[in-house]
Amino acid sequence: MKINCLLGFIIISILLLSLALNYVFYKKSFIPLHALALDPIGLNYYSATAIHSKPNNEKAIFMYYGDSRGLSWPFIEDDRYTFINRSIGNQTSVQINDRFEAHVTPHKPDIILIQMCVNDLKMIPLFPEQRESILKACKANINDLLNKARGIKAKVILSTVFPLADVSLARKILGIREQPIIDAINDINKYIMSQEASDTVIFDSYSLLRGSNKKVDSRYSRDWLHLNERGYQLLNQSLAQLIERMSL
Repeated sequence: MKINCLLGFIIISILLLSLALNYVFYKKSFIPLHALALDPIGLNYYSATAIHSKPNNEKAIFMYYGDSRGLSWPFIEDDRYTFINRSIGNQTSVQINDRFEAHVTPHKPDIILIQMCVNDLKMIPLFPEQRESILKACKANINDLLNKARGIKAKVILSTVFPLADVSLARKILGIREQPIIDAINDINKYIMSQEASDTVIFDSYSLLRGSNKKVDSRYSRDWLHLNERGYQLLNQSLAQLIERMSL
């Protein structure tokens, strides 16, 4: 009798867990997937209305641009700048590139901080045969963005891709493996480091955040892709020093 009750309890618990996971999947994947079909590059996420023109004595415009890592990045404290964030969560490099004219150009930023590519690279374990094409697309979109920034005479602070944190068991069951993503991040970061130019400064976020095994230091991790407040505080300390050395 006790065994039957225990088995019943286990079965009900599994069913409840299944329902909970399906609900989470519905909220996090099913709805965003269909929303993406309506607005593939997120043009409606922000208004394209331009900020008013800057007179000679007005603050320079500093824009954060990229994916959810850029979206979560808190503004540094610097009274010389007006800060704007035009990042969108879960976007790939092609989406970030394609919406530049709508979300960046109208604001005429003086400096653009870019963090991108992890949403491309996290797909490699699911589509290993597309690894090279994914890497090639990331590099091409980075290069295209830098050229677009030059076209509006904006200086760029190009951040290396943050390191990965531990992937949960649930994601591993779905086919997400850590090493292919880690290797791809290293590949893209080598490319990013090669893009230093008179109008492009490289901000090596990866080296600041890295702990053991080429992963993010656990003190700075919120989940497998994102940083906690302490991680961004670390970045902003170095970012403030970098901006201090830059001249407009």
